[in-house]
Order: sequence, then C-alpha cells, then structure tokens
Amino acid sequence: MTDEREQPLALSAYEQLADDYAERAPTKPFNADLERPTTQGLLPDIAGMDVLDAGCGPGITTEYLLDEGAEVTGIDASPSMLSHARERAPDAEFLRCDFGEELPFESNRFDLVYSSLAFDYVEDWDSLFAELARVLRTDGLLVFSSGHPVADYFHFDPENYFETEVVSEVWTSFGDPVEVPTYRRPLSAILNPLLAAGFRLDRIEESQPTDAFREKAPETFERVSREPTFLSIRAVMTAN
Repeated sequence: MTDEREQPLALSAYEQLADDYAERAPTKPFNADLERPTTQGLLPDIAGMDVLDAGCGPGITTEYLLDEGAEVTGIDASPSMLSHARERAPDAEFLRCDFGEELPFESNRFDLVYSSLAFDYVEDWDSLFAELARVLRTDGLLVFSSGHPVADYFHFDPENYFETEVVSEVWTSFGDPVEVPTYRRPLSAILNPLLAAGFRLDRIEESQPTDAFREKAPETFERVSREPTFLSIRAVMTAN
C-alpha cells in the first residue's frame, strides 16, 4: 500500500462507511440475522484457540470470538474501522494490513482464520489462500463467507459468469450513499484456489435467515428464504 493506485479495492468506501457501519451492522438483518449466524455456525469450540479475524472491520466478529474464549488478532486495511474495533474489543490485538498481501505473522501462527464477507475485496485468491495456509497450523481451520456466486450472477448480470471481475453497487443502508466495489467470481474461482493451497473442504453452508430476520424485515425474509445470498465455507489445513 505504497500509493493510491495500490490501495485495497474498497478502502476508500469503508473509510466513508466506518462510523455508520459500526453503529448499524451489529443489528442489521443481513449481517446479524443472515450471514453471521450461518458462518459462526461452522465454528467448533474455539476456547483457547489462537484466531486471526481477517478483515475484522469494526470488531463485531472479533468481539464474538473473544466471548467464545479465543485469543484474537484482528487485521483490516481501514484505520477508521480499526479504531472502532479497538473500542469494541479492547482485549484483542489489532494490526492494520492488507490481507491481499503477505501477512506480518510467522508461519504456523494460528489455529483458526475467520473472515466475514471480506475476501470478496481481494482479486488474487491463489495468493490469499496460500498465505492463509502458511500462517495456519496443520489441521487448523479456515472459516469464511463470501457473496454467493449464483446470487452475484443474477444481481450484477455480467456478460460472462466465468470471469472474475470488479463490480460495484451503491449502499444506502449505512447512512449516506456510498459506492462499494467488490470482485464477483464463479464458484470454481472460489473452490479451486482453496484446494490448490492445501485445504480440505469440510463443509459448505448457504445462508438462511433466522427468526429475528423475519421479525425485523418480514417482506425481505420471504425472498432470502428462497434465494441464495451468502456462501459460508469451512476448510481444514491438511499440511504445512
């Protein structure tokens, strides 16, 4: 991140969103009652584990991981998000870094890498998963979520499903409208880099809304109960 050209894809957007995101995301239905319960449901008992929260944002998942008894290190590219994270989860360690690049940790450092809807802002998943494999211990777990490739295909209507490409949309539910860029990719571009890095695919979940979602947004509940929204994956590091 040496100049503006090399900064992470959505850094500017998240700097603008940080304050409103930190306030609203803890209870916003798509976050609190759809993605997070699905992804967190893939976690084992993590008490005593060394956990990396990759793309920790304002520390919402960091706080959850701490409450479950883990020792947590959170990383994010956004200084504003990290400021909120330090307030929300003061018992965690936080570092500013771009997890699309080499991570500032020794090999075999963590028992678990957890990431909530953050990898979609990284283009090169071969390098991403190779680096996560490096910092994980053998038999360590990777649990992460991303946009569902089917949902993204119909939402963004690309010319070619099989391309990995930058798309964007304007977010209006976190205060002032902010255009947020992300990468859309096919299912093969999600799974193959994971397998090539030495991970064994252990479980896949497609997000389903909770009863709390129904109470907060009953009309939207009917749609997300029938259509894919997020993809959550648990994988095991087979060897280092």
